[in-house]
Amino acid sequence: MTQLSQTKQELLRALIQNREASLQDVPSNLVQFKKGQPGAPAFFFFPATDGGISYFRYMAPHLPERMAFYGCQAPGFDEEREPLRTVEEVVEYTLRHIRAVQPHGPYYIGGFCMGGLPSYELACRLQEEGEEVAMLLQVMPVFLRPWACLPGTDALQLRAIEDHHFIFERLIGIQVPLPMERIRALPESERYDFVTGLVKEAGYLKGPAEEHLFRHRMKMYEAGLSAMLGYQPKRRLRGHVEVLVVGRQSHGELELDMNTSYTVHLRSLPPEQIHYHPLSADCASLFSGEDPDCSLISRRMAEMLG
Repeated sequence: MTQLSQTKQELLRALIQNREASLQDVPSNLVQFKKGQPGAPAFFFFPATDGGISYFRYMAPHLPERMAFYGCQAPGFDEEREPLRTVEEVVEYTLRHIRAVQPHGPYYIGGFCMGGLPSYELACRLQEEGEEVAMLLQVMPVFLRPWACLPGTDALQLRAIEDHHFIFERLIGIQVPLPMERIRALPESERYDFVTGLVKEAGYLKGPAEEHLFRHRMKMYEAGLSAMLGYQPKRRLRGHVEVLVVGRQSHGELELDMNTSYTVHLRSLPPEQIHYHPLSADCASLFSGEDPDCSLISRRMAEMLG
């Protein structure tokens, strides 16, 4: 990784490893990034499609002091179990651990990108169980991609590879040429090894351990895609969804595309239940911690949480 700047080296290793110490041990897939005041409700936040939460550490210092901040890491990310492949399974798994941390409401719940889906499902489940959901906050990045042309549920592995290409270039800022036609021609059992080899040859993987973690990262991403693309909301939220729409205004990124797979739950709601809050900032900064945009996004989240 010596070809990269120090910041990008750290970001790529976090992308691969997602090894961040929490302030204290908490049940299962919950990781505490910030302690709150005794008796105050916590803020539970779901990550994007890959399921990793290491970048949440950049948000934590800017969120309200009174609230503990927990990341809801995708079950299986640490290879403690097989990854879950539906939103409902992720919520069922996470709900009991959230209850162990905070048995009753009011609940403050949120999600980033695809994390909006399990956060929505969780909020509905808690309401059905008689609990108060004080806030459902969703941070929705705007990516100008040809969503309708991307592989779907019948080609999850190829979609995961194409998305990693986008992640490398747009979110991390590194170049790893991926010959997609050649990759499509390979048997499924060989594709991840082939892509891992390309990333290694480009100098971005250091040793067998990082190669193994990168393969697992793609496996987790594929499971997240399965959950996202297969989700059809069956429950109806009571109350409002607060949607922070993040994109670079100079690039025409402030209009949320409602046809993306990570906005399916919003399409199921009447418009009056959704409050949109546009913010001109680069959503990639959340992954790198790069300021001023990372702090700007995090502070806006804090304002919305109150």
